[in-house]
Amino acid sequence: MRTLSPRSNVLFILAACAGLVASLGRSWYAPAAAPTAAEAGIGDINGPIEGFFSRLAREFTSTDGVTGWVAFSTSDTLLCGLAALTVVTAVMSIVPGSEAIARELLRAAALATLGVVVVKIARVPEAAGLAERRQGAWIALGVVGIAASSAFTLASAPIRRRRVGPSLYDSPAAPAPPLSSFQSAGSAAPPAMSPVHTIGATPPQGPL
Repeated sequence: MRTLSPRSNVLFILAACAGLVASLGRSWYAPAAAPTAAEAGIGDINGPIEGFFSRLAREFTSTDGVTGWVAFSTSDTLLCGLAALTVVTAVMSIVPGSEAIARELLRAAALATLGVVVVKIARVPEAAGLAERRQGAWIALGVVGIAASSAFTLASAPIRRRRVGPSLYDSPAAPAPPLSSFQSAGSAAPPAMSPVHTIGATPPQGPL
């Protein structure tokens, strides 16, 4: 199975973090809906089951309630900060020279963002009169899950080493000296030197 390239994972992380910030503008919580006359007539055995599915349908389809910006006091700022940190570390994870430390921070930021969203979904602020979740919470969980998956995939990718090219200050190697006509390949051996006769010396005489 072919995996995504590091740049593709970075794009997924950027889109997921943008989706997280956008989800804060959607409804996260809403007050409990009053039971209708038809629901009040259901027996005790089927009542909880019917109420569960009715509530689940409202959480994904209803747009009423309060947004994340209104429901949270400091968690919205925390989520935006973690999203920004995730984006920065994701981009630095593909920059040569900063991959190692950036990928460790990316893991931590993605995991912390996922943890905050899960806690906010599990702990509905019932003290404020809000008892049901809405679309914004589930959208945030989905995009944060995508960001965490892409972040861990990017952090586990092998680091590419930078290729070291020749320095601009290195002098070129000196060329080899040209071969003489006697050293060239396929050339004949140099002619034999004739013996040198010394002036006044008697030349060698052969047999008479």
